[in-house]
Amino acid sequence: MNLDLTYTTDADGTNVMSLPDETRAWVIAFVRENAQKPPAEMEAIVQQGQRDLLAALDGVSDKSKAGDPERSEGQASFKPAVDEWSILDVVAHEVSVKRSIGALIAAMRDGALPPGFGPHFEEAKAQDGFIAARFDTLAEAREAAQAAHEGIAAFVRRFVRGMDASANRELTFRHYYFGAFNAIEWAIFLRIHDDTHTPQIAKIKAAPGYPAT
Repeated sequence: MNLDLTYTTDADGTNVMSLPDETRAWVIAFVRENAQKPPAEMEAIVQQGQRDLLAALDGVSDKSKAGDPERSEGQASFKPAVDEWSILDVVAHEVSVKRSIGALIAAMRDGALPPGFGPHFEEAKAQDGFIAARFDTLAEAREAAQAAHEGIAAFVRRFVRGMDASANRELTFRHYYFGAFNAIEWAIFLRIHDDTHTPQIAKIKAAPGYPAT
């Protein structure tokens, strides 16, 4: 699912995300409806996004093999423009989000919010484009992405298989654009997040100047 996000720049230079109203409504419905599905289906939904994301990274090089002194960066660190993300940045963002959401849903399961998740973190400037992790190589980033995702997947497996049957579903935390989600809805939302950034990787690969090796 490619949401085709668009960004506009406001007066202070901040990039602001936008979607058609019907797409925003579809995302919210997707999250709410799939959070009520049978256990195996919920787990499959969460896992598929990660599989697609990692598959998009297959064959991406860390270092240039061309020996061109004018283009020493590899495919992973290539940026289509100075102010745009590289593939390594995209994965760092994915890791940052999954680590944060992993901490969030683990706390929400027990009826609390983790430290730092106050009202300020419900604002666009705190959530959109959030990168707290940085990596020198794609291999390192990929390993971190898998570890961060496994924390989410383990939560889903426990929750949907009844091991956390008493887990809190009432407490919510607000996504700045899509609204308030409970713990299991946040886990389902990560499928949307994965599916947003997987096409972004494809666009980077298709950009003019992307290194051949």
